[in-house]
Amino acid sequence: MAWKSKTRNLQVVDTELSADTVEWCPVAPNHDVLACGTYQLHEGVGEEAPPSRTGRLYLFEFGQEGSMSPPLTELQRVDTAAILDLKWCHVPLPGGAMLGLAAATGELQLYTLSDSQQQGGRRLHPLSSLQVAAERLALSLDWSTGRLDSSDVRLVCSDSAGGLSVLSLAEGALTALSQWKAHDFEAWVSAFSYWDTQLVYSGGDDCRLKGWDLRLGPSCPTFSSKRHSMGVCSILSNPHREHILATGSYDEQVLLWDGRNMRQPLSESPVGGGVWRLKWHPTDQHLLLAACMHNDFHILHCQQALGLGTLFTASGRSFCNVAAAFLNQS
Repeated sequence: MAWKSKTRNLQVVDTELSADTVEWCPVAPNHDVLACGTYQLHEGVGEEAPPSRTGRLYLFEFGQEGSMSPPLTELQRVDTAAILDLKWCHVPLPGGAMLGLAAATGELQLYTLSDSQQQGGRRLHPLSSLQVAAERLALSLDWSTGRLDSSDVRLVCSDSAGGLSVLSLAEGALTALSQWKAHDFEAWVSAFSYWDTQLVYSGGDDCRLKGWDLRLGPSCPTFSSKRHSMGVCSILSNPHREHILATGSYDEQVLLWDGRNMRQPLSESPVGGGVWRLKWHPTDQHLLLAACMHNDFHILHCQQALGLGTLFTASGRSFCNVAAAFLNQS
């Protein structure tokens, strides 16, 4: 049974443009730092004018409990192209904490976070960018570092023409390792297996969930599932438990999989809204948060990867990526 939410607003921040992605920094001592990306579509004037997309990147700091001032303080704002996704690298890199950004221009951009002790305080600084999808939107990104392994840092990015790109990061520069057509329509999401980072998963508007082994090349997926009945828009490997994968779709279902057998999911849970974001709890391997379009957010309990049940349903605004970001804070 769904529980009634007893949450209350502590603060409301007007981002002016539509906020569609938020992420807490997982790298100590910056767990109190929150990045927020926005996306706004502007219709063209006249029949021939194409639409334009603008965005803004915000950096916030969360104040300590007990303070009388509002908990979130804006540290920085940067006007950018429309932002489709943000992800912090899970581990500190030589430049410190690093943030990846997928932009509507088809670019993948990297920013480093300056230390709070440095002059000017904590701020994001551009490090590198790479055009991964000309005349397309970069829709998602994921880092290979989910199990806190920094030995071979790579990123995977998906785009609006169904393409995937795998990139390496060396000495602060991005290099494309491989690019291929993965889906017939928008590739909404791409993700690494955190336990074997030669494996990549992707989901698209063609209702397909696919797996790819980078050692074999992108000519053929290792599997192609149409178990979801609508577009697949969220995928996340469990960093605590090997082989476990969660997926979400516009079909309003969260599926739990064992990566060794992708013919049939271990379990499924209807959540009453398209599942735009998924987040595993940072320490509890059985707790999964789903941000559901038009139906708030749900915390799901995964009973030893054998069943999936809704523990908690919070009331509030429909687009709840903010909830997903809060669960990511350690």
